[in-house]
Amino acid sequence: MSQEMSSLSVFSMKVSVALLVFLCSSLLVVEGKRDGREAETACASQENCLPEIFTLLREMSTTIAVQKVDLSHTNTNLRSLERQMEELKNTKEESEIKVLTEKLNTLETKMKLCEQTIEEQKTQIHEMSVTNTEMKSKVEDLTRQIEVKKVAFSASFAVSANKHIGPLTAPTSLIYDHVFTNIGDAYNPKTGQFTAPVRGVYFFQLHIFAGGSNPAGANLLKNGQHMIAAYNHKAPHDINTSNGVSLLLEVGDVVSVTLGQGSWIAAYTSHLSTFGGYLLFPM
Repeated sequence: MSQEMSSLSVFSMKVSVALLVFLCSSLLVVEGKRDGREAETACASQENCLPEIFTLLREMSTTIAVQKVDLSHTNTNLRSLERQMEELKNTKEESEIKVLTEKLNTLETKMKLCEQTIEEQKTQIHEMSVTNTEMKSKVEDLTRQIEVKKVAFSASFAVSANKHIGPLTAPTSLIYDHVFTNIGDAYNPKTGQFTAPVRGVYFFQLHIFAGGSNPAGANLLKNGQHMIAAYNHKAPHDINTSNGVSLLLEVGDVVSVTLGQGSWIAAYTSHLSTFGGYLLFPM
């Protein structure tokens, strides 16, 4: 392209020289008006210069045309290079984007694995928590069973002088308010009732003493239902009777004693009449 520009410069100089010659000839023509011979010489010189100028102009036109074509090719090549550079730039950006996308996908995969691990750990923690709760409940149950295994009571009547209770025309609850033993606090000396703290088999016993002028008797009830009785007919001397029973009780079942209808029972300071029971084993 630099050679083409140099050629164009040479032609431009040639044209400039020719134009100068032509102008000089024209001046000679003007001066020739004063001198006819000089005018003829100038005209001849001018006529000789014109063909050269025209030739140079044609060459210049040809060169310019060629230069235009070359310039067009150059512009085309330049645009092609620009497109290639843009494509390279886009390719580089696409490559970088691809690398970043791969990194992002890797991070997303790691994040999903972390989330999955966290969910698994949450599940394990929940299962461990449930297991821990179950074990705690079992430990509490075992502790409670160990504690409730120690259930036993024995009671009599709290009196300051010897007396009899009854006889009465209707069954009446007997309240043994003098407590000898009440391990587990299942017996209530204010109501005379025993409440089962745990499901299991319990053994209960009644011992009754009374004067012989009236029958002596009492009934043992479970939740108000008659289970057993201890009874003895009247006699000319003091009488006594006893009975015992093993019962399967659920938690909250109530065992109590009532005085038999028409019977009486001695409430002596020597505690000859007693009511007691204990847990044989839990179920």
